[in-house]
Amino acid sequence: MAIYDRSASLRTLILSLPTVVAVAGQRVFLSAELPAGYDPKAVTTNPALTGPAILVTDRGGRPGITSILVDSIYHAECYAVDQATARALDGLLFTALHDQSSGRIRSVRCTTTGQHLVSPRTNWNIYLSVWQVTSVMA
Repeated sequence: MAIYDRSASLRTLILSLPTVVAVAGQRVFLSAELPAGYDPKAVTTNPALTGPAILVTDRGGRPGITSILVDSIYHAECYAVDQATARALDGLLFTALHDQSSGRIRSVRCTTTGQHLVSPRTNWNIYLSVWQVTSVMA
């Protein structure tokens, strides 16, 4: 039996949100780090790695009420060249994703709304939010 990939399901759900995709395109990355070569400044010759993006990081979780449910915690970091764009992408993500469900994802809840950060290494603007995703494992 194949192992259910909760993170991939969450990415698929995010990529089904037209308002989010209108800003971030396919730049929804599942990792603890952004991919090498990423830059929030859009460059038309490299749209896969440039422009506003969302970095989704699995922070672990706990079993749910029953043994077939798991409550996972994710950080969503919205990156952009300026604070206004990062904040807008975070707002779009909240509006489109909060209280959603899809397939084996039973609920997505924002537990901490976006907080503005500036990366000390790159000086990029980031909005960090925290999400609880309840999924059916079996």
